[in-house]
Amino acid sequence: MKKIKDKIIIANTVSLVFISFIIILSMTIFLIHTAVEAETKEMDKLLPTVIKRLDEVPDYKLKETYRNYDYADKEYISLAVEKNGKFIYLSDDKDSFKLKKFESNKLKIKWDRFIYKKIYAGHNTKYYAIRNFEFMEAHELLYVMIAMFVLITISIIIISKIVAEHVLTPLSNIISQSNEMSKHNIDLQLTKTRDDEIGELIDVLNETFNKKKEIIKSQKAFTSNVSHELKTPLAIMKGYLDILKWGKDDKDLLNEAIENLNLEVKNIERIINTLFLNSNLEKITVKKEITDVKQLFKKIKKDYELLNIKNEMIIKVNNEINIFVDENLISEALRGLIDNCIKYSIGNIELIAREDEVVEIIVRNYGESIPEEEKKNLFNRNFQGKNAKKGSGLGLPIIKDIILLNDGKIDLENRKDGVDVKIQFKKIDYKNEWINKKKGYLKIFEKAIFLYLLI
Repeated sequence: MKKIKDKIIIANTVSLVFISFIIILSMTIFLIHTAVEAETKEMDKLLPTVIKRLDEVPDYKLKETYRNYDYADKEYISLAVEKNGKFIYLSDDKDSFKLKKFESNKLKIKWDRFIYKKIYAGHNTKYYAIRNFEFMEAHELLYVMIAMFVLITISIIIISKIVAEHVLTPLSNIISQSNEMSKHNIDLQLTKTRDDEIGELIDVLNETFNKKKEIIKSQKAFTSNVSHELKTPLAIMKGYLDILKWGKDDKDLLNEAIENLNLEVKNIERIINTLFLNSNLEKITVKKEITDVKQLFKKIKKDYELLNIKNEMIIKVNNEINIFVDENLISEALRGLIDNCIKYSIGNIELIAREDEVVEIIVRNYGESIPEEEKKNLFNRNFQGKNAKKGSGLGLPIIKDIILLNDGKIDLENRKDGVDVKIQFKKIDYKNEWINKKKGYLKIFEKAIFLYLLI
């Protein structure tokens, strides 16, 4: 974290110091230019009058006349005359030696002042003037610039440090709390102290941690259930394998062992399929087809008869009813609902299908109804009712997801003597299905023609 803070401070300082330097330099140049312009204008107002008077004086009296003639800012102006090829210094100040011929008006910057040189023309005469003007001495200006630069730099560093700490302190707290959560207590929540982007980040992280927590709990619960469920069929299979060893000469015993081994293999297969659906549902591709509901019920019933369940399964489908779904997924969803019925039903299990405006499939059990306060949460992940029983079957949230993937709806309805799980699908529009199939066949035909032409 210190590295990020240092980078922020350095980046801000360098950029802002550079900007400050440019601003100070620009201000200085502007002040110099403004001062020079103002002083030279003043000089141009004063000297023409002086030059006019000197033009009327003989050469031998020029210096004396200039000394005796007083005008504003004289002490800052050095003057010389070039007349009839003779160069005469009129000023007696210490800077007069700097006067010499020059060809054009110039501004020079000395260490201690700014010097402006200018030529004035008289009658067959050139007047050379140097204006030593000081709106501020150069070294003093330099000191002020340096002082301003240092103060601004220090201010920028301090402000950058404050800003960096303001921004990064919450991130440091997030890292510290996250480490604490990962090492010791996953049930903790990050403390939200702000409503800006940092606050949004905390919300996202808390949501991520909650999902992770749910996943871990779900995995633990599911692993425990699967382990519990596999123990029984594996123990049974081990027993029948022993029978195969010593009872291989008994044909009836051998057939019974093989038949029961097949049943347990089917049972384990179902547990594995359940595991796959629970962990990979979002990756599954839905392959819809027209499915005969009655035939689907019969197939499921036959599988459960092989498992020797205590509940009798009754199919109630009067007419031919078809649905457009992924048969394998819907079959697993129905098996999950039937597994729940086996756990909780004290009587028969009914598989009902009827068609009106929609196709409605009902899995009906007889027993206790579901408390209303629990019913609304049963389709939520990781929710367990008070009377929940262990098992590795598909949970209601997964079953709901399967139904939604197939464009259906699912709901629970209490009865006095049990519970109905109602699933609804749209009626098949055979006309549209035929058109879609026709379009599909046409596309395949077009591709075949195209490939033929290429060959």
